[in-house]
Amino acid sequence: MRTYTPFISGSFQPWAAETLPSIDPANGTEWSRIARCGAESADQAIRSADRAFREGPWADTSSMDRADVLDLLADTLETRWQELVEPEIRDNGKRVTEVQGQFSGLHGWFRHFAAEARKVQPKHQTNAIPGVSSVGHYIPYGVVLAITPWNSPLMILAWKLAPALAAGNTVVVKPSEMASASTLEFARLAHEAGLPPGVLNVVTGLGHEVGEALVRHPLTRKVTFTGSDFGGRKVAEAAAVGVVPAVLELGGKSPQVVFADCDLDSTVHGILSGIFLSNGQTCVAGSRLIVQSGVKEAVLAKLLNKARNLRLGDPMESETQVAPLANEPHLRKVTEMIARAKSDGADCLLDGTETAAGRDGYFVGPTIFDNVTSDMQLWREEVFGPVLAVTSFDTEAEAIALANDSDYGLAAGVWTTNPAKGARVANAIEAGTVYINHYRSVDPASPIGGVKLSGYGRELGPDAIKDFCQVKSIWTGTTPVPNPFP
Repeated sequence: MRTYTPFISGSFQPWAAETLPSIDPANGTEWSRIARCGAESADQAIRSADRAFREGPWADTSSMDRADVLDLLADTLETRWQELVEPEIRDNGKRVTEVQGQFSGLHGWFRHFAAEARKVQPKHQTNAIPGVSSVGHYIPYGVVLAITPWNSPLMILAWKLAPALAAGNTVVVKPSEMASASTLEFARLAHEAGLPPGVLNVVTGLGHEVGEALVRHPLTRKVTFTGSDFGGRKVAEAAAVGVVPAVLELGGKSPQVVFADCDLDSTVHGILSGIFLSNGQTCVAGSRLIVQSGVKEAVLAKLLNKARNLRLGDPMESETQVAPLANEPHLRKVTEMIARAKSDGADCLLDGTETAAGRDGYFVGPTIFDNVTSDMQLWREEVFGPVLAVTSFDTEAEAIALANDSDYGLAAGVWTTNPAKGARVANAIEAGTVYINHYRSVDPASPIGGVKLSGYGRELGPDAIKDFCQVKSIWTGTTPVPNPFP
């Protein structure tokens, strides 16, 4: 059994204090332990990052040099990503085929932002004041704190880390205590690839013990957080004390709106992908199916046929289609919400607690409820599991109203063969990302973020590096200054 210690200043630190167990969700057994860090480790990590920002090779590099370092990191990831696969699966139970798909392309995020870093230049500003010119320079914040979740820790870290480093910041990562191993292994690889000591530090432990200390540290200059809206509120409150800007990418209750003129097979495949890939443990999960009455019966028939036949199994086996939920507390939450939906009167067409009965580990199979009303918990609250809530509509206006009847606004899907209708409905839905006739795409050039309780700020996209910078305006006189007191 391995004990993972904090990664600070380019190495794993000695640790003799308390640890937390990491449980393999496929069988419920402990496979490793992580350091239970506190305020002292938080201070050590932040100060290490601050030194690396102000002194040494990272402080002396230009954006071109930093881009070269990111390319070296990309080279290492391209050839050694397999080393990261097992630790993540053992931590959170994600299927090996999904993790391999994510990690085999992990290098691309760093390659992309290395190229973008080379394009960032000072911008000459237009002003109406005679005799002076002004230029805006993009300068890094300093120490950026990245707080990542347990569902896809390394992929989401790449979204944050690559542009933050490309901008010239240094980074401290606080991964979820439920899934820290792959992040620590990544930090080791990054250092071996040539990232200078202190540029990337990782501290582990509980949010209220080490996470809050990191957010509130006086040398923390920006926070980027992915997680629940509850956690996001805590981060925002702590960051506000020091007037520290925060980007919050929070939960979702994303609608999939299906019109009668959809391509039926393609739509069903998109619904399956949206809610059952990753066992619904993704912030953009298409967990509310809003389907037009005339096609509802056909959609549900095809959907149920496919969902019933998905194979539950060991996440390390490539044949597995449904892996376990990530941890025991989350299993309890999902099963409790399924039980509540039944008691609230929703019609359970497929019960994943029954199909998973008798298995070791934290399994819940695909679950589908019909006739879910907007006052039910299943409609209003994020399950973050393989549970689909279904309702129907008759008119386009009704579909839009149902889609927007949510406290969240992260993502949405629209399924129709009418391009004008698709564009019209997509524009009317309150969400940061809307997919038309596909679902779950992500690319470094496209922004990610939400509205309402799904958070604020954006990650990725054409301005991702500049989002990790502040603009310094430098004014230069081009003519002699006249006497102000003639």
